[in-house]
Amino acid sequence: MYLLLLPLAACGVFSGRTAEEDIIFIQSETLSLRLTKSNSAFSVFDRYGKELLPAHAGSGILFSAWDSVKPSSAFVDSYTEDGNQLHGKLLNNEGETADFRMTLGEGQLHVEVWSSEPSLPLTMEVRTASMSPVYGLGDHGGYEGKTDLFGYRNDHFMNDKTSGHNWNHYRFISTFAVFPSEHIAQVIFANGEKRIAIDSAENKMGVGDAEKLNAYYFFGNPRQLYHAYNEVREKEGYPAKKPKFDFFEVGYEAFGSLGWNTYQSSVQQDIDTYLEKGYPLKWAVVGSGFWKGERRKPTEGTTASFGIWDSVPGRGRDDGLPNPRYPDVQGMKDFFRQRAIKLLLGSRINFKALPGDGGNYDAANDGDFVKEGLERGYFVEDAMGAPEVFDVNFPSGKTYLLNTQKPDAVNWFVSGFEKWKVDGIKEDLMLQDGVLLNNDAKLNPVNEAFMDRGKLVMVRNSAYSVPGDILRMEDTKYGFDQDRTPINALSYAYSGAGNVYPDIVAGKYLTNPLTEDQKRYFVRNAMLAAVMPVMSLGYGPWHMQNPAYEKVVEKAVAMHHQLVPYIYSEVVRGFETGFPHAMSPLPLTFPKDKNTYILADSTRRQYSWMIGESLLAAPVFGNDYASVQSRNLYLPEGKWMDWESGEVLDGGKTYPDYKFPDEKIPLFIGGNDFLVLRKDSRLLLYYFPLNFSGKDYEFIFPDGESKSVVKPPVFKGDSYRVSEDSSDKKKMVWDAEMRGYFFEIMPGKSYQIHAK
Repeated sequence: MYLLLLPLAACGVFSGRTAEEDIIFIQSETLSLRLTKSNSAFSVFDRYGKELLPAHAGSGILFSAWDSVKPSSAFVDSYTEDGNQLHGKLLNNEGETADFRMTLGEGQLHVEVWSSEPSLPLTMEVRTASMSPVYGLGDHGGYEGKTDLFGYRNDHFMNDKTSGHNWNHYRFISTFAVFPSEHIAQVIFANGEKRIAIDSAENKMGVGDAEKLNAYYFFGNPRQLYHAYNEVREKEGYPAKKPKFDFFEVGYEAFGSLGWNTYQSSVQQDIDTYLEKGYPLKWAVVGSGFWKGERRKPTEGTTASFGIWDSVPGRGRDDGLPNPRYPDVQGMKDFFRQRAIKLLLGSRINFKALPGDGGNYDAANDGDFVKEGLERGYFVEDAMGAPEVFDVNFPSGKTYLLNTQKPDAVNWFVSGFEKWKVDGIKEDLMLQDGVLLNNDAKLNPVNEAFMDRGKLVMVRNSAYSVPGDILRMEDTKYGFDQDRTPINALSYAYSGAGNVYPDIVAGKYLTNPLTEDQKRYFVRNAMLAAVMPVMSLGYGPWHMQNPAYEKVVEKAVAMHHQLVPYIYSEVVRGFETGFPHAMSPLPLTFPKDKNTYILADSTRRQYSWMIGESLLAAPVFGNDYASVQSRNLYLPEGKWMDWESGEVLDGGKTYPDYKFPDEKIPLFIGGNDFLVLRKDSRLLLYYFPLNFSGKDYEFIFPDGESKSVVKPPVFKGDSYRVSEDSSDKKKMVWDAEMRGYFFEIMPGKSYQIHAK
């Protein structure tokens, strides 16, 4: 749709009104806003009059007292214009009033609504006409069986346990949604209850029982959308943190092998077996069981029993585990340090409540930390100033929760955790009744503080951003819905999180002997993880007792290990720009290609994404893992080379039943034609003369700071040379196996490739 009576100056935009008294216009340098007074419906146009954001036919802003079932449509009662900003009063059908402000910025519209009475909570919504397809919404977008979320509706959008909502599923809470075909993205910021609907009736964002509605619409190409969102979420108090290289190396989680019942000898034996078999582990998580006390007994310690290891024998234990479980703590730390493996422990911000409050606090196992927190007022309190109690998955009984809105409390917690003297944390709060807290950002300040102290941080609970190194999705497991894993990961990426960790290879709770179906799951899951930004192992592949299957896992790990520097470079680029470069869904990279919009669902299972600009990943995974050996493969425009066979395929078409045997690396080289691969501790820049895009490639080194730029050749040649910082040309080496030319890339250099 195009707005008539343009150019804008001719229709009175600069004076704020048109001849039609019911319409208000404001504009910025690039956008104009059209607001209808009688129903608060609004639309946005570009500088040429093309409609970008269509108005809802009924109304644009709705509000009512917070306890109303449904908010009421509003109209503009009065208003004032101030350049690119419009602010005034709204009146709804019930006679209630609210204030509003609409601000047009560079490529964005900011809408704010709040009660005219100070501190009075309201239910508030903004809405436009329907648009599709749409992607994102964090964890809430990961359980729909498809990445296109059109048809989604949820008026109780948050992290809590209510009817129809699983508290353990929804941990990364984000309302960010992107419409690549429309060049629009949107988000509403709130820590409490949100109201979301993206269906044929409306495109709605709202809040319940809140003092303010704070929504944004962004306009531009996908990279512009994510750049704007990145800046806005930082401004709104949800900063991301720069990831560290170590967490993108291959890792290990004891939970995948040992579950909750870890002990020192079992962990060390597992690690040594992996290393002896050549698996390049560089980080390891012991998430549970390291605290003092008999396992599965209510009095056992927790992750918040800071520094109190299970290192001394306890009397009368009957848990079937070694007594103590961690007899030589310093010896274990030396074990990891000598093998150059970073050691992380599980971290939760809940503390066992005193018995009088329904908890199982035990001074011998928990230390004085609970009492210290109570004395200092560091736990969440109720309206009367008494510590509030919460239900969690662990430990048993009632618990207190750290008040993360108090900086002193956060600093106390992080300082306390450092008594464990390890390299980082796996954050893992499992809060069942989160609705009582009404704060989806409860972990953001704590994870930020750990990052500021240089710790490795695996984030699980977060709002909008990833204030850690990696974002781990909810547990995977044999017997679960396997299509959820790639769909959930893609939803994270659409939501602006490219540093995705798809959980441990083969998930949790496997036991010997494995069935053939479990082995098939193990193998396919390994190849899926290999082409994601983060990969870890748990249950040893040797337990499959099938050399061919174990070789597939070894191959997947070796390939991921080779790609880690390239992946990390894209992770840092994502941190800098907001765009999920390390795992970019195809509709973001190829927004004009409608064929990419509907590939990723549990029916088609054409799960694919870009790793940087030169690698397309197309792993074969889903609930058909046991039998699938081929998949329809769609390749976007350009030329793509099969990583395994070297066959060059034309893009812009689907290849029916493309063969994907177990051992096949599901990668295709193309796009910008540049890769960096790690071989024998050297970083090799590979150039594949396929597409000749003419685009430079910037590589960010593992220190996260040093960079080098490589310029492509102007034309295709029979061979290729490279010059460094305008030095003499040197012949590039041909790698017959990879079918590409390479040279060793060094930090701080500028390279030019020349065709001959």
